[in-house]
Amino acid sequence: MKKLWYLVKLGIKALLRVVFAVISGGEECVVCGKKTFLYPVCRACRSSYLAIKEHDLFEGRCRICGKELLSTNETCFDCRAKPVVEHVDKMLPLFPYRIWNKELMFMWKSQEIRALSFFFAKILDGVLKKLDAKVIIPVPPRKGKLQQKGWDQIDELCNLLEYIYGYKILRILERSTVIQQKKLGREGRLEQIGKAYNVISPEKLQKSLKPFDGRLPKEVILLDDVCTTGATLESCSISLKEVGIETIIGITLFVVD
Repeated sequence: MKKLWYLVKLGIKALLRVVFAVISGGEECVVCGKKTFLYPVCRACRSSYLAIKEHDLFEGRCRICGKELLSTNETCFDCRAKPVVEHVDKMLPLFPYRIWNKELMFMWKSQEIRALSFFFAKILDGVLKKLDAKVIIPVPPRKGKLQQKGWDQIDELCNLLEYIYGYKILRILERSTVIQQKKLGREGRLEQIGKAYNVISPEKLQKSLKPFDGRLPKEVILLDDVCTTGATLESCSISLKEVGIETIIGITLFVVD
């Protein structure tokens, strides 16, 4: 019942958005400026600029941070100079965080255009199928965010991935600090590694593992919206490996490159 009511509420919001767009004559695609209705990016631009091809996931990426490479080296310049990621076994940031992608992120996260949750969930489903992924662990929001705002973008993505696409969501991480990562510079973010996130208490952990026969999965997807330095995924992965998870694939929608 909870699942159905959740989807109905989101569906109604998306429908109202379409109705308003039709009445007002539509809105402009953030990429090309053409008219669009449900999403702030038109169908043609979704196909051209926001489609994931299989080789995009496995070729031409830094073997450490997952960013697209500009040379034939296996690692990017940043990771050769000072690697941040050590405990994430593979990182897959999907899109560069620039131009219209920054606008889409702002619309989704700040303007709360939640129809984009369905859009991003569909993209992630395609990626997760290619990886044969089963279990997703979301990076948790800062303490109090769900109570203050009533929603969190990663929490909502995971709900849709669970309710619509059938993935198992394992919510076993919690945030130790209330500091917003976006307000920290690179060095401040790096200082948070190993401190900002931890696994929930043993009692809560056992309760969360009941749908998994009481056992931690060996391989998980660690999901977040934006990767800036990799510090968040690294911090989460340290805690996850300490409790026995063997393989962690970090996926983010966007990467600051």
